Amino acid sequence: MATNNNRKTIQRVGLKNIGNNLLQVAVEAPASPKVPAKSSFAVHSRATNPCKEYISASRRDYYKISLITKGHGTFTLGEREYKITAPTLIFINQLEVKTWQPEGPQDGYYCMFTEHLFEMQRHYRDEILHYPLFQIGANAALKLTEEQCLYLQQIFQQLMKEHSDTSAYRQEAIVIYLQLLLLEAKRIGAPENDHQRSLTTAQLLAERFTDALEKQFPIASEQEQVQLKTAGEFAQMLNVHPNHLNATIKRVTGHTTSEHIRQRILLEAKLLLRHTDWHIAAIAWCLGFEEPANFTHFFKSQTGHSPHIFRTL
Repeated sequence: MATNNNRKTIQRVGLKNIGNNLLQVAVEAPASPKVPAKSSFAVHSRATNPCKEYISASRRDYYKISLITKGHGTFTLGEREYKITAPTLIFINQLEVKTWQPEGPQDGYYCMFTEHLFEMQRHYRDEILHYPLFQIGANAALKLTEEQCLYLQQIFQQLMKEHSDTSAYRQEAIVIYLQLLLLEAKRIGAPENDHQRSLTTAQLLAERFTDALEKQFPIASEQEQVQLKTAGEFAQMLNVHPNHLNATIKRVTGHTTSEHIRQRILLEAKLLLRHTDWHIAAIAWCLGFEEPANFTHFFKSQTGHSPHIFRTL
C-alpha cells in the first residue's frame, strides 16, 4: 500500500515542455491557502498570502482567478506559456497542469471557488462550466489597462469585504461580485476569445470527452482503477457513435481519441513510477492493464524504456 507521503509527492510534481521532451520537475507545494474544506469560496491578497513558485500536475476541484497588480513572472497552463507583467488577470481551470515562477515583489488578489458556490443558482453554474476563459486552450492571461485594473481591484476588495462579513445574504453578495468580475473579464477578452472559441457542438463534445478523461486522474491508491480505457467506452458514456467521437476530437484537437487516452495514461504511469513505491504490476492494474506484460510493452513502445528501467533513471 502506498503511504500518504507517496501521494503528497505526486501532487508536487509536474511536466514541463523543453523542446520536444518532457522534463519532470519537483518543487515544494505552494504555501498559499486553498479553498477551505467544506467551503466553496476563498479570496486573498497576494501581498499577505503570496503565490510562491510551484508546479501542479493534479486535477483541482476549484477555479482560480488572479489579479496581478505588481510584479512579474512566467506562468504556464497546459501547453501555453505566458510572460506575465502587471497588470494582468489570469484564469486557471480545473484540469490543466499549471506552473508559476514569480520574479520580484508581488501584489494583487486571487480568489478560488468551486461549483458548489452556485448550488442555489444552477444557471450560474452552467455558465461557469462553459465560461470561455476557463476552457482548455483559451487565452488564460489578459493584459489590462490601468483603468481596467483599478476597476477589477475594487471588485476584489468587495469580495474580500463580503467574504469576511457574517451578515445575511453574504453568499448572495459574493456571487454577485464574482459574476461582475467574470462579466468584466469576458468583455476585456471578448475580441480574442470570440475569435478563438465559438463553443460549437463539436467543441462542447471535445470538452466533455476531456473532462471525462481527466476525472479519472490522479490515481490515489492501489485500489483505484481507470474505468474508461478505450474510445468505444468513452463514446458509450457520452452517448455518441465511436466514429463520430473520433472524427470530432480529431477535428477539434488535431489528435485522435485514442491518442489522448494513450498520452494521459502514459503521463499517469510516469508519475506513479517516479513517485510511489507501488509494484509495477499494481500500477499496470490501476491503469487498466490486466497483464503486467501488456503494460510493459505499452510503456516501452512509448518511451523506449521498460517501466523498471524508467524508475531507475
